Amino acid sequence: MQIRIYPERCNGCGECVEICPCDVFRLDSGTGRAEAKYEVDCWYCGACEMDCPTRAIEVKLPYLVA
Repeated sequence: MQIRIYPERCNGCGECVEICPCDVFRLDSGTGRAEAKYEVDCWYCGACEMDCPTRAIEVKLPYLVA
């Protein structure tokens, strides 16, 4: 997994859902917290990580194997 969401930090504000240009995030209907539903579509731009007010998201670039 390249996108990590720390559930103890996520307050369910939805900023990641709004800011993501690839529509990767959704708010879980049960917990109200963010989840990376479509991680494979991520461009790894880091907008979600930078704009998360509680620093609940960590984005790591995938390693390329030659």
